[in-house]
Amino acid sequence: MLLSSAVCTGKPIPNYQACLDSVSQKLPFCNPSLNINDRVNDLLNRLTLSEKIGIISPVPSENTCECHTYAVPRLGISEWMWLVETNTNIASQCVAVDKCATTFSGPEGMGASFNRTSWFLKGSVFGTEMRALSNVNWHRSTMTGLIGTTGYGPNINIARDPRFGRNSELPGEDPFLSGTYAAMMVQGMQEQDKNGHPKMLAYLKHFTAYSTESNRGHDSYNISMHDFWETYLPQYKIGFLQGNASGVMCSYNAENGYPSCANDYILNQVLRQQWSQDALVTTDCGAISNLMGEPINAPTPEHAVAFALNNGTDIEMGSDLFANYIESAISKNLTSEAVVTTAARRALLAQFKLGRFDPVDQIEWTNLSIDAVNSTRHQLIQFEAALQSLVLLKNENNFLPLQTGKTVAVLGPQAVAREGLLSDYAADQICYNNYDCIQTIGEGIQAANFGGNTVIASGVDVDSNDSSRIAAALALASSADVIVLALGIDRTVEHEGQDRTDTALPGLQESFALQALALGKPTIIILTNGGALAIDNLINGPKAIIEAFNPSVAGSRAIGETLFGKYNKFGKLPITMYPHNYIEQQSMINYDMSIAPGRTYKYYNGSALYPFGFGLSYTTFDLQCAKALDPDYYTFQCNITNTGKIDGDEVVLVFHNVSDEIRQNAGHPIPLKSLIEFERFSIPAGKMITKVFQIPKPSIEVVNSYGENVIYTGAHQIIFTNGVNEVQSFDIVILCSTASNDPNCRDKKYSKNNGNNNGVLNPRMQ
Repeated sequence: MLLSSAVCTGKPIPNYQACLDSVSQKLPFCNPSLNINDRVNDLLNRLTLSEKIGIISPVPSENTCECHTYAVPRLGISEWMWLVETNTNIASQCVAVDKCATTFSGPEGMGASFNRTSWFLKGSVFGTEMRALSNVNWHRSTMTGLIGTTGYGPNINIARDPRFGRNSELPGEDPFLSGTYAAMMVQGMQEQDKNGHPKMLAYLKHFTAYSTESNRGHDSYNISMHDFWETYLPQYKIGFLQGNASGVMCSYNAENGYPSCANDYILNQVLRQQWSQDALVTTDCGAISNLMGEPINAPTPEHAVAFALNNGTDIEMGSDLFANYIESAISKNLTSEAVVTTAARRALLAQFKLGRFDPVDQIEWTNLSIDAVNSTRHQLIQFEAALQSLVLLKNENNFLPLQTGKTVAVLGPQAVAREGLLSDYAADQICYNNYDCIQTIGEGIQAANFGGNTVIASGVDVDSNDSSRIAAALALASSADVIVLALGIDRTVEHEGQDRTDTALPGLQESFALQALALGKPTIIILTNGGALAIDNLINGPKAIIEAFNPSVAGSRAIGETLFGKYNKFGKLPITMYPHNYIEQQSMINYDMSIAPGRTYKYYNGSALYPFGFGLSYTTFDLQCAKALDPDYYTFQCNITNTGKIDGDEVVLVFHNVSDEIRQNAGHPIPLKSLIEFERFSIPAGKMITKVFQIPKPSIEVVNSYGENVIYTGAHQIIFTNGVNEVQSFDIVILCSTASNDPNCRDKKYSKNNGNNNGVLNPRMQ
């Protein structure tokens, strides 16, 4: 591997920096005064076909999933490692004690905050730490996995089904929420210096409709144009058009028989043409070799690489078909050198934007040192995010917050868990020594219970039939003033490669919880999970329930200090918590969102245990909104008042709904309601905040059966709510519809997305 070396001052040269030798420095592509496209063209013109293939192909001798693309030693260009996961932290080894990448609460908890600022700051932390780690020549889990500045994440697939094994990686079930999360996070990740160099480049995962682990890589799902544009594409559109994401990782699955990594419709027609994004597309690990099997059964490796390249994929990860078979595919006229050049151009353009070919002293971010990693500021951002990731589901008679000084028994498998509090894809290394930097929930409560006595016991495992510790745990509980049950699931139950078959608490957890509740002590349940848990039998017994998702490194402290009232910064559910019988009513592999009983809050017609957007507070709020005159927006002025005696945070959610008449005449599914805006507020006790909401008029569009966004004639509603008991609705009457055939009504033209053209597997696509 050709690597950079330290300059004479002893300051290391960032990983993968090029244009360091006297020969290459004289070439135009190393001249920062030239136009970036001219520099890319100059470099491309110097490369042989084999070298261009190397730019988009993983080196077989390295970890092909990390995707170390080939070096060009004669031009002073080293390998480049593309893959560093950036969903919950910068996937890396710890540099030293207290110098591990800052790890955030699981993405569902981040989604629960409904806080754009928090998401931007998370992205900014990632960008800073990625640059710092690259600057000091640091690495992933192996010494050869040197960290560059291309990050894969956030993952914004929809939490379509609670059984999906990777729900813990996702911010929620709503495309607008997930897209806004992505846009803000990417903006933070890609902050630019004065010369336009981004800290890093962010690539969204997994494009698209990926939410089943069984048979992944060879699975295909029937997805209508309505569902494409209502559910599976909008979050990525927002991530690109508002966040300026740099590209995507295409997903393992196929849509309507066409694998995502060889799907002309989503990669070229949608991403690059409709959204006007010259985005870099990288495969998930092994997706090219998967094309040799179902559902398309490429007859030869040459056909597999041609299918991928011709239909929009640029870089292969996890297999070595590009390196071994592209030249043969060209010779057989299955693809062309021009297609390879286009892919290589996108890959190189990304590296030029990052400053790989510029003098180090012209890149402001190269001044970032290891001091920036897990800095005090980053820890404060991490902790604030953890506080806002908790959702208060129940608080009977204002039982919470607790008074300190009591005897508290903290029981359950998650009371003693450390690693078990992490989301999937948390990191390469979280703590310098095992998982000792992660406080358990029991320890977090113990630290917050000043002057009290806190006893901790697991009682049962996450998922086993071992009952040997139950009696001892119940004995501790019997002498306590308050019981806290920390229950849930971890990465042994749900993870990449493994969906759940059941949404109930696994093992003996529910039985143990019912025995603890039978003691008659005031009890609090804390849930930790990615996919939603069906706790039908546990709702009535406890005094309080808190959903903590995957609390991660800072979450246990946040739970402890919140329980005892130091903070009151609860969020709202970014998912629906379904009853247990939902899994009997809904097939895991049904990707139609509206078929009864429906999926997500948009279409679910049953009674949720707790609905999307629900979340209580230790205080009370009053919401009063009024419509204002505005020709350009639907404008509302809202007064949000903290009517209680405790400072607290509130989230206002804004939904769109249509009348029954529109719904009956549409001829296609329309959501029960759709999230169109949200805002989080911190309001002192007794104080009021005024917020003007300007809702863009296209927000009341719905998606028709062709995948078009249309506004129907008739009555619409814009609904303001805190998700609990404050609801205000405003009627909007549309007299002239964009769906009308009257040309005077169409103030906006919509081009149909052809539902019969969901990807063209043409190995000679021009």
